[in-house]
Amino acid sequence: MENFTLRLATESDMDQIMVIIRGAQKFIAQQGFDQWQDGYPAQADMLADIQAERLYVLANDTHVAAVAAVIIGIDPNYRLIEAGSWFAPDDNYAAIHRVAVSGKFRGQHLAEALFTELLAMLKRTNGVASARVDTHEDNHVMQHVVQKVGFEYCGHVYIDGAARRLAYECVLS
Repeated sequence: MENFTLRLATESDMDQIMVIIRGAQKFIAQQGFDQWQDGYPAQADMLADIQAERLYVLANDTHVAAVAAVIIGIDPNYRLIEAGSWFAPDDNYAAIHRVAVSGKFRGQHLAEALFTELLAMLKRTNGVASARVDTHEDNHVMQHVVQKVGFEYCGHVYIDGAARRLAYECVLS
């Protein structure tokens, strides 16, 4: 594995980020489930994350290999959890969304490296007790990765009130 580090994304990363997102959308479609098949996340979503300084990339000097948005604070989609419960209080967590790894680096465990770096960063962030993430019930790759880095299944949530997702949390203490 090349020497990748975690950093905030910049607008100059946008072309590489969108190649990663489009590749992830295609990969998910090939797996046979409907997550990210409606144009989400779009370039406008990623640009908004960059401008809000919440989009991170795992990159070296020339390549962006992975991307994820980290939103600290209450995520409306995580207010209601069914068939379980969250571990940490409901107001001091970070939600990790829009996770994708470049197809060029698939098989190099960069999703695991991305989550490991994000969790280490969040442990240093005052007031963040846990990290939460959700994924499609058929996205077995993501389920494996998040469990491997310390997330535990908590129940299910509904994204935008409709899309049922498996919900995971990692307590950072």
